[in-house]
Amino acid sequence: MTDVEQNTAPTARTAVAEERARQRERFGGAKIGAAFFGWLVAIGMTVLLSAVAAGIGAAVGQTVALDPAGADAAAIGLTGAATVLVVLTLAYLAGGYVAGRLARFDGTRNGILTWLLGMIITVLAGLIAAAVGSNSDLVARVRLPAFPGDLATLTIGGLIALAVLLVVTLLAAAVGGRLGERFHRRVDRSGLTPEK
Repeated sequence: MTDVEQNTAPTARTAVAEERARQRERFGGAKIGAAFFGWLVAIGMTVLLSAVAAGIGAAVGQTVALDPAGADAAAIGLTGAATVLVVLTLAYLAGGYVAGRLARFDGTRNGILTWLLGMIITVLAGLIAAAVGSNSDLVARVRLPAFPGDLATLTIGGLIALAVLLVVTLLAAAVGGRLGERFHRRVDRSGLTPEK
């Protein structure tokens, strides 16, 4: 590297950093559109990964009948919880990544916004289902599996599992958003290296 190239490299980096700061001020922040499309990707990944997990479970003989008499409820519950955790973590990682890529700036914030949008829509869908379900006989027609254990244990374990699920998926969405934003930083840095 010549003396001229060494002297112009810091100047070019400074100019790029100043331009990036100006762009971030103008275009940064939370982007609802990016979060929405990140959420759509998270939903799509959830469906695809759930199908893969169900296929793998069927291939290794982990099918569970609606009446799980004789089945080990603890093993089924632990395997199911771990599967749900892995599926949703990967789904929100991908959703956060998409939100971070689309937003260009503030990837972590947009990944978290993707997760928050998912939680709001999930709660609204649950409330709508509860309202519609209480007024129709659809719920009475569906025969749900009975839990073959202590209901108090299920409640405490379920609350702990829900808390772990929420925290892990939130972190996955934030990390995914940061990874999506990093792509743009690599593109910005590539303009600083001279082509050969």
